[in-house]
Amino acid sequence: MRAGRVVANLVGMMLFVQVVLGGSSVVLGVPIVYHLVWGIATFAVLIVATVLGLRSYGSRSNLFRVGAASIVIFVVQGILGLFSFGSSVAIVIHLTNAFVLAVIVTYMISFADSLDKSHGPRAPIAQQSGATAP
Repeated sequence: MRAGRVVANLVGMMLFVQVVLGGSSVVLGVPIVYHLVWGIATFAVLIVATVLGLRSYGSRSNLFRVGAASIVIFVVQGILGLFSFGSSVAIVIHLTNAFVLAVIVTYMISFADSLDKSHGPRAPIAQQSGATAP
């Protein structure tokens, strides 16, 4: 299993926790600082996953392209989050963009899994012997 696959799956898990922390801060009153700190950590891991995809499969791979798109969407998400402190409309857009980001990261995980399986170690092919059974 390649590191890119592991880190891509980690990004998905971290993004799920990020959504839970954001919802908890709105609904349950959990301090928003947890959502912010976890978001920064998730962003860092997303960058690592994208760099690993670039190193392992090149800049033309779907894994790298989806990772780069995820980084851009994550930056937009952070900006929307900052605007959310003063606007209910921005909160709704921030939440909607979070679902878009989740879908894109799901594609990233799928590409990482399929690339890892297709480039992984293969079993040797059995050669037929020249002898025939009577």
